[in-house]
Amino acid sequence: MLPRFLTASYPMERHYFMVPKFALSLIGFYPEQKRTVLVKLWSFCNFCILTYGCYAEAYYGIHYIPINIATALDALCPVASSILSLIKMVAIWWYRDELSSLIQRVRFLTEQQKSKRKLGYKKRFYTLATRLTFLLLCCGFCTSTSYSVRHLMDNILRTAHGKDWIYETPFKMIFPDALLRLPLYPITYILVHWHGYITVVCFVGADGFFLGFCLYFTVLLHCLQDDVVDLLEVENMEMSLSEADEIRIVREMENLVDRHNEIAELTERLSGVMVEITLAHFVTSSLIIGTSVVDILLFSGLGIIVYVVYTCAVGVEIFLYCLGGSHIMEACSNLARCTFSSHWYGHSVRVQKMALLMVARAQRVLTIKIPFFSPSLETLTSILRFTGSLIALAKSVI
Repeated sequence: MLPRFLTASYPMERHYFMVPKFALSLIGFYPEQKRTVLVKLWSFCNFCILTYGCYAEAYYGIHYIPINIATALDALCPVASSILSLIKMVAIWWYRDELSSLIQRVRFLTEQQKSKRKLGYKKRFYTLATRLTFLLLCCGFCTSTSYSVRHLMDNILRTAHGKDWIYETPFKMIFPDALLRLPLYPITYILVHWHGYITVVCFVGADGFFLGFCLYFTVLLHCLQDDVVDLLEVENMEMSLSEADEIRIVREMENLVDRHNEIAELTERLSGVMVEITLAHFVTSSLIIGTSVVDILLFSGLGIIVYVVYTCAVGVEIFLYCLGGSHIMEACSNLARCTFSSHWYGHSVRVQKMALLMVARAQRVLTIKIPFFSPSLETLTSILRFTGSLIALAKSVI
């Protein structure tokens, strides 16, 4: 049985950024969250924990490269995701006002679409956004938890064979000796474990924003497509429309053009907010997935399970970016095709020009613009192909 919020019967308006809101509110970074003193202190505390965790993991991995490459990769693989999550946390805080404005504006625009067919679009894409971001949350939660489970199981097996407990943290980190001895060790362990969950909720929040905005823009484009086709519909091509009808159609067509321009403007604003996050993610995605697969080849037992789950989480993460970009591009192409296939030629010259202008604008598909990359399923294929090359190179070296 699925949780109720993953089913189609769940209230549609409650789907709106539900998972990103839940994730980022846990650490005090949701843009619409009320910034009380306690929330500010809690968010600063989480920022410090994540920042120090990135430093400690990176230092540990670099220190062990000449000593033991497998141990070094065990630290460097998760630190890449931790650093990415730190970038996402900082970006979300820096652009919090712009994100809040975008959330409110897109909510207002989507709430205006109330016809039965438009509600069908909203239910489909709202539910899809919730299910996919929840899948990412589950993968991330399982990944972070598996690190702690692996460490506990290893030590339980050691004590069962009469060996001493190894006072290490779930994620390989450098700490002062005093923090890795009793009585402070349990506190250190809990903070490191929470560091893993902070990493998870940061990328769930940022990636959920990206996917959510992409799918909500797709809803707006589908609704715009229906309105254009319905407006330009001519029941009888042999009868000319009255002057009053043509004036009404021109006025409504101007509103539709303005809506299309606003969707394009919102996409540009989202590109400005998400450029650092998306660029960092696409640049490092092949390296992270490749390192995870190499770790799978190097480890055995519980170590394999940990990195299988980790690889799935990273794969889902990059898939969401590419899927969101593809949905927007397909919606733009459908808008151009359906507008051109409508009865635009049965109207006045002014309406014809406006319709063809919209076709030309829609053919320039909207994308989340980042340097060197354009999020799409084709880009995902290229990333996976390059990842395979990195894995083959690493195998030949190791």
